[in-house]
Amino acid sequence: MPKIVDHDQHREQMILDCFELFSKKGFNNVTMREIAAELQVSTGALYHYFPTKQSIFEQMMTYVVDKDLIRLRERLNSTESPEERMIQAGVVIENDKEYYQNILLLALDYFRQQPESETKVMFKAFARHYVEAISYQIDLPEKYSTIIFCWLIGLVYADLLSPTLISGKDQFETVTEIMRAMRMKISTESS
Repeated sequence: MPKIVDHDQHREQMILDCFELFSKKGFNNVTMREIAAELQVSTGALYHYFPTKQSIFEQMMTYVVDKDLIRLRERLNSTESPEERMIQAGVVIENDKEYYQNILLLALDYFRQQPESETKVMFKAFARHYVEAISYQIDLPEKYSTIIFCWLIGLVYADLLSPTLISGKDQFETVTEIMRAMRMKISTESS
C-alpha cells in the first residue's frame, strides 16, 4: 500500500528545519542542495515544495511570524492588565532571546540581498502584524505601539551586540511605566 503523506505537515516541518539552517549560516550562504541535504530529501522533492530558495525563506518567515504571534497571544492573554502583559512579554522575549535574535539577523541578512521593493512589502506586512498585536495586547493606539515595536527591535539588537549593556527586565519595567503614562494621557484627552 502506498505511503500517505500529509503535504502540509511535511512542508511545515521542512520550513522549521530550514529556520535552523538559515539561522546557522544566513540566507546567502545556503544553497538549495544544502537545504535538501539538511532536510534529507532529494533536490527534486525540495523543488516540488519550493520553487526557489527565496520562496522557502519567505514561507518560513511568514510561518515563523504567524506562529510567534499565536504563541505570544496565548502567553499574554492569561494576564489581566496591559501592564502585566507588557512585563510578561519581556519574560517571553528574555526566555527566547536567541530565537528573536535569529529572526532579526535573518531579516537583516535577507533584506540586504533581495530586491528592495519585494522585501519591503514582506517586512512591512510582518511589522504591521506585530504592531497590531502590540496595540491589542497593551491597549494603545497603533502610533504608540509602533514606537514600542521599534524599541523591541532595538532591545533585541542591543542584547545581541552587548548582552551586559542593558537589563531587559529593567527596560520592560521602564517602558511599562511610559506606557501607563501614555494610556493615562489618552484617557484624560478623551474625557
